[in-house]
Order: sequence, then C-alpha cells, then structure tokens
Amino acid sequence: MSIDHVLKLYSETIRSPYLHYGFWDDPNSVDLDQITLLEIKDAQHRYIEHLASFIPNNVNSILDVGCGIGGNANYLQEKGYKVETLSPDHFQQSVIKEKFNGTMKFHHCKFENFHPSKEYDLILESESVCYIKIDLGFKKARDTLKNGGYLLASDYFVHFRDGSKNSHLKSSHDKEKYLASAKANGFELIQEFDQTENTMPTLDYGKYFIGRFINPAMEYGIYSAKKNYPKTSAIIGKMIAPKIESKLNQLDLIDSEQFRKYRQYMIYLFQKKDA
Repeated sequence: MSIDHVLKLYSETIRSPYLHYGFWDDPNSVDLDQITLLEIKDAQHRYIEHLASFIPNNVNSILDVGCGIGGNANYLQEKGYKVETLSPDHFQQSVIKEKFNGTMKFHHCKFENFHPSKEYDLILESESVCYIKIDLGFKKARDTLKNGGYLLASDYFVHFRDGSKNSHLKSSHDKEKYLASAKANGFELIQEFDQTENTMPTLDYGKYFIGRFINPAMEYGIYSAKKNYPKTSAIIGKMIAPKIESKLNQLDLIDSEQFRKYRQYMIYLFQKKDA
C-alpha cells in the first residue's frame, strides 16, 4: 500500500484541504492570467458543495472511499453527516489521523478488500472511481450499503476511443462499461450531471502555469548546466532523457481539448435496489 506521490505533491503545493479538480461556475469567464491560488482553492470548495447537493435527504452515514486528505470528509462532517474514511495510501492515512486528531475512523485498505462491520447510507467516491475495479467495486458497494442506500460517484470516464495510445485512455474507466456494470449489480442510476466544462479551467491553468513558468525555468537550467558543466551535463542528460520524455508525454493529461475528446467528467448517483 504505497504513497501516491502525485497527489502528495498536489496537496503540498496547492496547500488546500482538497485534492480534486475544482468546480468553476462560469468557466467561459475565467482569465488564466488573473487566476490566483485563492481562486483555485475556492473552486475546490465549490466542488464539494456542488457534489454534496446530490446527497439525498435521508442519508445520515457516509463512507468516503478514496478520501484523499480529508477535505470532503471534513465538509460533510460539519454538515452533520456521520463520516468514515477509506484509502490504501499511507500518506493520506497519516494526514487524516493528524487532521482529525484520531476522531475520524479510517479504514486503511483498498475498497475491494474492505470488510464492513456495518452498513452505510451512502458511499462517496470522489475522483477515486478510476482506482476501483468496476465489477468488484459495485459488488463491494452492495455488501457495504443498506437496502436502498446510495453510491455517489464523481470522476472522469472514457466516452470515445480511436485506437490510439493517448494518455487519457489509460487511467479512466469506460463510461458505458461502468454504467452497464452498475445495472448488472443491482444499482439504479437516479441522477447524473456532466461537469466536464466546470472542471476544465483547472487543467487549462495547469497547462498555462507550466508553459509560462516551469518550462522557461527548466530551459534556463539546462542551458546553464551545459554552459558551465558540459561533460557532466551530457552524461546526466543521457541518463535521464528517457524519463524526461515519459514525463513530457504525460502533459497530454492537462490538455483540456484532448480531455474533452476522450473523457467526460461525470457525477452519478446510484441507488441500491433489492436483489
């Protein structure tokens, strides 16, 4: 059960209690030159506000699966819900323990391996759906929820494939397969919302920030190293070039146009039906 270092980096740089994309009410009005860190944090808070609006009125107990660093859990707890958290990540475990001073119950395991000692009114999977095997995830959700309980899933799904090896096709579930599995496992889709456009400014700003600040800094660092330490930089360059190329290929993941082509960022509210 390792640490997701990408999410750890995200949490330590943004310094927000949330790890998700954020929600922008009017994405067409966003000016990338004017975005501040505070606005990014505000967008992340709006995300859980919007997501929580899908929680039915009869819900009391919630299991936050893939809880991240506890931002969603804290928000829901303050709204009066009885919340427990789950994640296989060591770093997230330590953050939850420190943030809630040991008062927030944390299950340190993958959801597929979870052995519930009680049943919950709702399972929340916020940007954690893609980490859970589809069929096993729905089967485990049936075992974990009360009769008539709910699964609230918010994540990005592949809606188009063109035979390419695009990065957007590698880390998301197929939308139609996911919905078909939900139905086959006794879950009725009772509400859905496409929030793709409301999340894209976060990707656009990530791409903007890298292009304006990170890339020029790296180019200057490489230039300086070659100028002052030509032999050493040539040796190191050969050693790390494949890794740099691999990382650069991953930048496609923050290209919003490619995201729209292959993915949709969806909210799904399912209800467990009697077998």
